[in-house]
Amino acid sequence: MCGLVGGVWRQPQALAASVATAALGVLTHRGPDAGDQHHEPGVFLGHRRLSIIDLDPRSTQPMHAGPLSIVFNGEIYNYRALRDGLVRRGVVFRTESDTEVLLASFALDGLDCLPRLEGMFSFAIWDRDCRRLTLARDRYGEKPMVYYADADSLLFASEIPPIEVLAGDGLEVDRSALPWLFRFSYLPAPASPYRGMRQLRPAHWLQLDLDHWTTSEGCYYQLPAPPVSRPQAEISFDNAQAELRRRLTASVEQRLAASDVPIATFLSGGLDSSIISAIAAQVCGGKIAAYSVGFPEDPAFDESPFARSLAARYPQIEHHVIEVTEDKLAGFTDRTLAMLGEPYADASLIPTAYLCAHVNEKVILGGDGADEFFAGYGVYSAMLVSARIPSWIKTLAQLVPMHGNPAEIGNNLLRAAAFFRMHLGPTSAAEYLSWRSYATPAQIERLGFARTEAAALPDDFAGLDLATLRDILMMDIRFNLSADMLKKVDLASMQHSLEVRLPFLDSELVAFALGLPETFLISRGTRKHILREAFREQLPEDILGRGKKGFLLPIRKWMKSGRMRDELLDLAHGQSFLDPAAVEQFAGEHRAGRTDQSQLLWACYVLLKWQGRRASFAG
Repeated sequence: MCGLVGGVWRQPQALAASVATAALGVLTHRGPDAGDQHHEPGVFLGHRRLSIIDLDPRSTQPMHAGPLSIVFNGEIYNYRALRDGLVRRGVVFRTESDTEVLLASFALDGLDCLPRLEGMFSFAIWDRDCRRLTLARDRYGEKPMVYYADADSLLFASEIPPIEVLAGDGLEVDRSALPWLFRFSYLPAPASPYRGMRQLRPAHWLQLDLDHWTTSEGCYYQLPAPPVSRPQAEISFDNAQAELRRRLTASVEQRLAASDVPIATFLSGGLDSSIISAIAAQVCGGKIAAYSVGFPEDPAFDESPFARSLAARYPQIEHHVIEVTEDKLAGFTDRTLAMLGEPYADASLIPTAYLCAHVNEKVILGGDGADEFFAGYGVYSAMLVSARIPSWIKTLAQLVPMHGNPAEIGNNLLRAAAFFRMHLGPTSAAEYLSWRSYATPAQIERLGFARTEAAALPDDFAGLDLATLRDILMMDIRFNLSADMLKKVDLASMQHSLEVRLPFLDSELVAFALGLPETFLISRGTRKHILREAFREQLPEDILGRGKKGFLLPIRKWMKSGRMRDELLDLAHGQSFLDPAAVEQFAGEHRAGRTDQSQLLWACYVLLKWQGRRASFAG
């Protein structure tokens, strides 16, 4: 796990050593163990290393093989099997690293090697003979790659700050992309906060021919379509459970084996991380650390009792509970946001990063991805229910006034009904957009954005038809998983030199899950049904019976009163990027409890903090 940065220039100009070193330096948190640079006329590759596989200094990057030079971020979990195949083809290796395996695979097969890689990665390979740069990213978007292109250069990195250093004052904010921050809490790929900058999409590659200054882009992997004969529809539920246990256990074992340093687990107390921790405890062959977070001041957010219940069941687990309070998070929140090269407004980033800051190991296993592949979110059940309602009943139901703030309703059933009514729409696409949105175009327009900008949607929503549960899952995987969930994991962990591995994102397991009958995923209103049943014997009953609970920050309360709310209002009145009156109005509505504006206010807070960081950087 590492950080990479680089660039190619149309003219063979020399990059100032101080600029290259500064760009690489801002990635030290991603790779504190080593760093190096490679320079040719018009070409720069830089790398910071977090040493996990093959700790020998010979595996430091940039790594070279003939005319090829690589900088690589991530892990190739099946590198040993790939290496054996390459040895049979005559390749001689000088290290035990997955980086050398990746470079040798590309040297022999070019882009055709990408579908064979099982892992999380982003990389850049410079071919000196062909004068061609190749960028690539893993299937599901675990590892980021951003790039900036203008008439004279193409710059790339694991994060935006190194590109800011290389580009100097040449970057301009793309205001038209920012409304998506308020609507979704993130900027979906390929959008970025700067003009001319893009996020490389998951499962995509980009190549630049330096001599002709032309680029090409392609996709090497698509989510698997269900077989025409749907053989898995004939599989029994018992056999499907056994197959799920086998595949997920194999994925955990593979991610444990691909490391020369100790590995821990996240243990939130929810179903997914509990399953991963239970499997890891059973197959690790010794002790394994597990990390949880507790909110002693906010019992409604505190899941540590469930984590303790799981840890008590397995003597192999050495359990660490990290307690979080508002006072502890105050300064930490500022430091976390200050390191973000882009505005990112999923508030669960903060407690996730806080937990990552207290992990002693370099590598940790997490449970992310299970919700998207095994139907864990409430939106899935709600949309399935809505799809069964006759259109005339839905039309009548939409005449019922909406509750202004469903989150404040104490009764669980009434609260769920109020949210269902809030997101009821004329089409499945409209309902999905409503469930995944935190602000309306009208609210965004009030903040000072043009009406067309506020209402614009990403290309992913063009012609969207979500007729089945599988359609909804596929949409979430393509749109929300990489841009939100996996981005959060990467940002939170790499700020603290921690690599997170996600066993649920094994490609064979993904293909298996997406081929299962819908009733295996949601049964009688119970989501992730097959996961619960497959691992029932390994988990305490109190975890099996729990509903979905996100790893949340109590921003609803904090935005009603306290330091964060006061600071937001101060920031709003000290700038002109957002309409201060609109921010104050939303804050007043939230404080009065008329509507829940917490996520919108948090997005304002994050954006204004990012603007302040940019101003400080430019200064």
